[in-house]
Amino acid sequence: MRWDAVLLPLALGLAACRTEPDVVLITIDTLRVDHVRAFAADSPVATPNIDRLATDGIAYTQAWSPISVTGPAFVTVHTGQRPGTHGVVMNLFRGGPSLHPLTPRLAKRLAHRGHETGAFVSGFTLRKELGLKPGFRTYEGVPLGTRRVPGAENTDRLLAWARQWKDRDNLFFWYHSYDPHGPLGVWSELPGPGEWRDDPAERVRYPEYQQVDHVTDPEWFRQQYALAVAETDRQVGRILAFLDETDRYDDALIVFTSDHGESFDEREQWFSHGNLASAEQLHVPLIVKLPDNDRAGERVDVLVGLEDIAPTVLEVMDLEPFRKADGRSLLDHPGYPVVVGESSHCKDVPVLDCAPRGVKGKEYAARSRTSTLIERPVEGGAITRQVYDRSSDPDERNPLEREPEAALPPAIVPVRQARLSLSIDVPSTDDDASASEADQAEREALKALGYIE
Repeated sequence: MRWDAVLLPLALGLAACRTEPDVVLITIDTLRVDHVRAFAADSPVATPNIDRLATDGIAYTQAWSPISVTGPAFVTVHTGQRPGTHGVVMNLFRGGPSLHPLTPRLAKRLAHRGHETGAFVSGFTLRKELGLKPGFRTYEGVPLGTRRVPGAENTDRLLAWARQWKDRDNLFFWYHSYDPHGPLGVWSELPGPGEWRDDPAERVRYPEYQQVDHVTDPEWFRQQYALAVAETDRQVGRILAFLDETDRYDDALIVFTSDHGESFDEREQWFSHGNLASAEQLHVPLIVKLPDNDRAGERVDVLVGLEDIAPTVLEVMDLEPFRKADGRSLLDHPGYPVVVGESSHCKDVPVLDCAPRGVKGKEYAARSRTSTLIERPVEGGAITRQVYDRSSDPDERNPLEREPEAALPPAIVPVRQARLSLSIDVPSTDDDASASEADQAEREALKALGYIE
């Protein structure tokens, strides 16, 4: 009897049954680090499901977004490239470009590997025209002219899709929740007159889409934000429950993060983002749960960035790295001496002193473990510079009075050397002449909703 005639089909059968890890990307838009218990013991909201991922995975406590706005940040997550490399430096609805179709991205690589791929995104800023759809066999977004899909509804969409593929060996899915993003007035009944402070002079500090009647008190908005985060954590729990029920959780590679944070009342404009490169807008939670819960419970405090996520997934999956990636795998990351971040653009808002309005008015920040340098263009073409001592002032609220050069360690390089995105031509956000009919319809809908100034 020829044993090779028996063993070869057996070997092929075993190979066909061999599975690789599922890859799960869970991203929460506009999530502050100080509202996740795994990163902040004094968080005003409990996050037991997110905390479970940190217990079973690696928590990166000094992870930073390269830009404080959604579209460009998520392009970085999927490509491993920073905005100055991938070229997406502003959201589509403000005139930003789409991702070049030939740019490598995770979904295409994992689809080619044989994973069933699905993306379920809740915010209009991630519509398929951004360029992240290629590689996702299913890409469910937001209807044109609307702002969001509620997180619970988006979870329903994801789980309906995932159950269709419960017998499939390998899945890659991306779940995106927009719930902590404003408007925050949807999370409870609106206050009546006199229930909270209502100061007309404060109203101008809020983006139009955040404004509600009868209240300008930041404490009310903080409470609404906490309600949104709590709801988000419940949805994360539903996803983890599905992975448990289908025996996928232990073997899965799960990455949890946010695109950026949110300013409350720390700066000139309240409950907003995209206009600054401040700590609360760029510091993000990042958790990597490895297959078999390898390295469970580790906390890593070195400086890392969203550009490191794609290289990490590729290494765990034993795939070739992207050649033009700016990031590196988190698994053996020594930490960057400096991380550089930027705002989206200078918004046309009375309380902001940046100039010029638009992408040329970007604010830039360079952070080492101990210091932060922030540069902001102002009227007349001048650049203002502020330096913060991160050791004593991690929230970057009190700039040092001494000269910036004297306060900076050698690791900090001039921020202007990192301004690759300034060379990217972004059209005026007020010029709709060259926009498609769909783009113009979306801009008009968003203006009506108060999202565009």
